[in-house]
Amino acid sequence: MKVGSKVRVIGIPEGLEDYPDFPTKSTFIKCVGREFVIAGFNEVGMAELEISSVNGSVGETIWIEPDFLELISN
Repeated sequence: MKVGSKVRVIGIPEGLEDYPDFPTKSTFIKCVGREFVIAGFNEVGMAELEISSVNGSVGETIWIEPDFLELISN
């Protein structure tokens, strides 16, 4: 996987919670089964996915471990 790869979210990390300012767990659940393009990686290897197609908020992103992603195309 690399920046620009198309991936599908196939699961979510354990221990996520919803918070008043950001419904983290609910947002991740909505992403499962959907396809995204990797926008970047952080220093610990988590992939950044732009999720405005899920929640309608432009520029909204999540960071997720590659273990929860399925590569569709490079």
